[in-house]
Amino acid sequence: MSELFYSTSEVADLFGINRVTIYRWVKKGRVKAYRIGKHIKIPVSEVERLGREFGLPEMIFPGCLQVKCLK
Repeated sequence: MSELFYSTSEVADLFGINRVTIYRWVKKGRVKAYRIGKHIKIPVSEVERLGREFGLPEMIFPGCLQVKCLK
């Protein structure tokens, strides 16, 4: 797994929602996440998918900092 991951708090901050909401979405299967020890980590690709679902512009996606926005 060489993909970058974000914490539930980071994802919640990006979307302006409560961290508990992210936990609920993971539990319901709305968000794909991985449990690493006690922590839940969400892959960048999943955050980008959520951003599209929320109707957010691609420029604010965390993955865009690596590839798209710096050009």
